[in-house]
Amino acid sequence: MKIRAILAIALALAVATGTAGCNLIQPQATTKQYDASDGVAVNLGELDLNNMILLSDDGESANLIVGAINTSGSPITLNISYTSNGSLATIVTDIPSSEGVIGYGGKDQPQIVLRNINVPAGGTLTLTLQAGDGDTRVTIVPVLNTDLPEYSGLTPSPIPTVTLTPTPTPEP
Repeated sequence: MKIRAILAIALALAVATGTAGCNLIQPQATTKQYDASDGVAVNLGELDLNNMILLSDDGESANLIVGAINTSGSPITLNISYTSNGSLATIVTDIPSSEGVIGYGGKDQPQIVLRNINVPAGGTLTLTLQAGDGDTRVTIVPVLNTDLPEYSGLTPSPIPTVTLTPTPTPEP
């Protein structure tokens, strides 16, 4: 009877060790932070920018898709700097304070358009982001096209063209 009890305990310990052994030597994937979508996230103090991607079908201009959360209680000025035709370009936009996510670049949302990026879809663009006078971060943002159905129709709004029409001269 004693041998059966010892064998049962030994078998239970062997099963427990065999099934838990992987957790002893393998890192757990749930402890690693990562961006679970197409875009990247950046924290700028009281301003969080989530799932940032650039959508461009021509590689020249891109629509910045981003979800912004401003927990400061007042608007924050966001400076977005990037290389445009070999020169530094900066876009300035105000992000209002909000309890939830404020979307930019999506359907029926305001667009932040970066012009002359010269990066085709599949590439990346380095952005320097500054929230007010505070935190500054450099991040690499992927450039995607609208081949996926969820991005259809989200390319940058075209620059309006001005058509001049001659004014008729009054006849005497």
